[in-house]
Amino acid sequence: MSKKTILILGIVYTVVTLILHNVLETTIGGILYTLSFIALVVGIIGAIYYIIKFSIKQFIYNYKNRNGIE
Repeated sequence: MSKKTILILGIVYTVVTLILHNVLETTIGGILYTLSFIALVVGIIGAIYYIIKFSIKQFIYNYKNRNGIE
């Protein structure tokens, strides 16, 4: 899928969630809202995990190369 398609799907999902949860106050809107919140939390945790993983790999790489030069 192209970036444009993903962007359109995201906007449509956001509008549907907003209408169903805040305007009509339906159960489906609450479920979509909860799903969005869980996805946000998973995304943040995943980003932190990959940053820490990259930092550890970079530290080990630099440590090995620094000891090899001396």
